[in-house]
Amino acid sequence: MKKICALSIAACLFAGAIAPNLMAQDNTLTAEEVAGGWKLLWDGKTTNGWRGAKLADFPRKGWSVQNGTLRVHPAGGSESTNGGDIVSTQAYKNFILKVDFRITQGANSGIKYFVDPGLNKGEGSAIGCEFQILDDLRHPDAKLGVKGNRTLGALYDLIPPDRTNPAYSFDEKGFNTATIIVQGNHVQHFLNGVKIVDYHRNNQEFNALVAYSKYRDWPNFGNAPEGHILLQDHGDEVFFKNIKIKELAATQPEAGEKFKIGMAGYTFRNFDLDQTLDVMQKVDVHYLCIKDFHLPLGSTAEQIAAFHAKLSAKGVTGYAVGPIYMKTEAEVDNAFAYAKRVGVKLIVGVPNVELLPYVNKKVKEYDLKYAIHLHGPDMALYPDADDVWKHTKDLDARIGMCLDIGHDLRNGKNPAEDLKKYHTRVFDIHLKDVTANTKAGRSIEIGRGTIDFRAFIAALRETGYSGVCSLEHEKNMNDPNLGIGESIGYFRAMVKFFPY
Repeated sequence: MKKICALSIAACLFAGAIAPNLMAQDNTLTAEEVAGGWKLLWDGKTTNGWRGAKLADFPRKGWSVQNGTLRVHPAGGSESTNGGDIVSTQAYKNFILKVDFRITQGANSGIKYFVDPGLNKGEGSAIGCEFQILDDLRHPDAKLGVKGNRTLGALYDLIPPDRTNPAYSFDEKGFNTATIIVQGNHVQHFLNGVKIVDYHRNNQEFNALVAYSKYRDWPNFGNAPEGHILLQDHGDEVFFKNIKIKELAATQPEAGEKFKIGMAGYTFRNFDLDQTLDVMQKVDVHYLCIKDFHLPLGSTAEQIAAFHAKLSAKGVTGYAVGPIYMKTEAEVDNAFAYAKRVGVKLIVGVPNVELLPYVNKKVKEYDLKYAIHLHGPDMALYPDADDVWKHTKDLDARIGMCLDIGHDLRNGKNPAEDLKKYHTRVFDIHLKDVTANTKAGRSIEIGRGTIDFRAFIAALRETGYSGVCSLEHEKNMNDPNLGIGESIGYFRAMVKFFPY
């Protein structure tokens, strides 16, 4: 199988992933987009597919189609008093939505999702989660809310945008691309290809944010399984075009579980990024622990943005980086800076023991979680969960472990019991099965080996583990696809048929 440089592909196809309109004429789809399942939500000419949020038809005033754009007419900045909001006639559940927008000076608007048009029958806008569109420099709403949670790109009134990525950009005079990715309860906002918001709903943290927001009196806000797409009329002149959506498959059967199923990047050490994402799409897995052979530690901001764009086009989230081996303070510095540029909150690392105080310092400086990967009897360094706990229990609580259940078992330990003992410090899990609970044990498809997966899944539920369980398949690594499919299928079957 001929290998191709993943970053080169990502850079070339960047526009086709997060902003494919750059590769096509306005309000059209390329052949690649059609093949990839994209659909136009607006045809660029008519008002088909849209209606007023509180009307049976499209508004008779306040909106117009002009030169391939949907224009919101200025009306003194009053919310939903002229034409009113418009919503898609169809509701959506799991999707990637892309909208190009241009604001005028001082303008306020938004793109909402999970909208129930019948929820607010009174004055004001229809209710739903909102990708805020705002002229931050000139509109007073940017100064309201909490810590910028009403500024451009925010999950309005709930979560502020993260603009620390050096690739972040916004064109004050031209069109910009908003991208919203919804995969079950996991939601992300992108602006011009850079991730700025990442959250999970239907959990205690999200509900707490809602309780302190302007949405606190709306029942079950943001937690509906599906809803309409909305473009907001806030009385300011705004233009929209290239409104496109790609519906995604639901993540089943683990939907409803606190934990998520992912892939450890090391599984694909012999494959480029395109091949990796194709396999993940076929087995319906949406979380990837990023290895540096797919995204080198020296990657630029532009390469990182292109990398995320490729993942997003396949409905995949890079949730962590690693494992990264660290033998010097300089390597620790490099790893933390890399994780910050990539935009993840978790590093899976293998630091020399003498570096742990320095790692502790960096964790506080960057506010990242650090999961030490254990390696079983093959290495003296961190052979099992007990050893990682011994070295980290007195360090910052953000330093814990990546529980590799195969290696833990090969060192004579019980992964289910270790998860229960150390669950407060288990930040990542590598799933695998092995043929024996000794050093001689070798990797095998999940379900064929010696690990008690029923007990392990029970431990996941008992401890409330909410991170990712990533398959690290190390058998037939030149041709792992059948083993990956069998392993993911077996684990999901165990989750589904042994619910208690």
